[in-house]
Amino acid sequence: METTDSKQLLFVGADLTGIQRFLYNITSYKAAVSLKGRSHYLNDYLDTIHHRLLSNPSITPYTGNGVINGEVYHSGGKLYLIVEDTPQTRAAIDSLWQESELELWNKHKGMLGINLCHVPFTFNSDDSITLSDGTHGNLGLLWKQASIHFAQGKARKFSHLMDEHYSELFCPQPISEKMHVCALTGIESEDCVPLDEGKYVLPSVMEQIETGKQLQRQQGFKSFEEYAADSWLGVLRMDVDGLGAVFAEGFGTINEYRLFSERLQLFFSERLPIFSNKYANQLMVLYAGGDDMFVVGRWDAVVDFAKEVRDAFVAYIDRPGVTLSGGMVVVDPKFPIAKAAELAGDAEDAAKRFRNGEKNAFCLLGHCISWEKEYDYTYQWKDRMETLCYSGSLPRSILHKLIAFNNMREQGEVSYLWNAAYYLSRFSKDKKNDTVTQFCNEIQQAFFNTTSGSRNVELIALAARWAELRLRTIKQ
Repeated sequence: METTDSKQLLFVGADLTGIQRFLYNITSYKAAVSLKGRSHYLNDYLDTIHHRLLSNPSITPYTGNGVINGEVYHSGGKLYLIVEDTPQTRAAIDSLWQESELELWNKHKGMLGINLCHVPFTFNSDDSITLSDGTHGNLGLLWKQASIHFAQGKARKFSHLMDEHYSELFCPQPISEKMHVCALTGIESEDCVPLDEGKYVLPSVMEQIETGKQLQRQQGFKSFEEYAADSWLGVLRMDVDGLGAVFAEGFGTINEYRLFSERLQLFFSERLPIFSNKYANQLMVLYAGGDDMFVVGRWDAVVDFAKEVRDAFVAYIDRPGVTLSGGMVVVDPKFPIAKAAELAGDAEDAAKRFRNGEKNAFCLLGHCISWEKEYDYTYQWKDRMETLCYSGSLPRSILHKLIAFNNMREQGEVSYLWNAAYYLSRFSKDKKNDTVTQFCNEIQQAFFNTTSGSRNVELIALAARWAELRLRTIKQ
């Protein structure tokens, strides 16, 4: 296969591991400023790795085939570069990996790690590539090979430290008078420094808290209790669907990869802040990487925010299969944030599994719904129920009955249908109100729809629960 460039090249990948654990393994004490500081720290650390790679005298970035200064992708805890391939370059990358692993171990004791890999290849005249073993294909081969290396690296995490730091990694450490438990991470260390109220934290945690405080002064974000505003706290996690498949399938040229990556990064760095500013007094974006985000705020504002961001993302990226799925939980503002983040992660996973992996979904109040069709349907019912109940046209008791009918359905009780029909008929007759009668008739029609009746019951029950929470929020 004819090549466009005789240079032997390396596709270099850097992958921060343990990001989720690093972000969410935290107590509620000073959680807002600490989480904000941690988010900033992650972005800064990847920038540091980027700088170390490109400033190393043994590493020469590639600038052909539409590549600018070697960079292909830089976001969300991952970095991909193309550099010229020499023995000195490979040695420099491996050395940087070892140094970075040791640095992260000393600071975070295994909570955060990094993988670095390099895949040798050459460009061909048809914009395809050839790997060093002779395998020929599109650019997706590079991402597939990098993914294999990353998986291997995770399986032997901190292997570079085995010889010199074996006892520190695997043996019980002696306890001394200087030993303290970090108030935010629970890690024991002699290096802990005093925080306040008799509490101690790791030096790295103190740096993150100070960064968070500085960001708080600049951005004016509040505590979780203040965002909840005497209501409940919404904890949201969202993740991009189909990103791995897009990279693995391969674009036509490296330049297309770079442009797509830039667009993805610009959404999270420039477009997302526009939405967060709109909701500035109601929520805060604690973390927004290249493919996921973590948001905390007043629960109903967080729901609206999730929908707006999802729609804007799909329109902005404009690529089939690349969407956003998310999961949200509603908790008391004093609920442990680490546990709330875990529950939101479970909800996000449920959305990812929606309809056998169809994704493009939102898990709200324990129910997964499609963004495309079902969200608007559910929202319209919620809005209507809320309006009718708030005006006094409907008693809130009917919301509880609609939820109960769905509970019967989920338990396999077929009688929920005729129970619903009987209840709604009697209810509309007793009220003798045209608006109520129309509402009850439409509910019955939705329940008895031959193609979507069972699903409609669940969606209407979710709408009822959503409306009921909104009414309690308004009352508060």
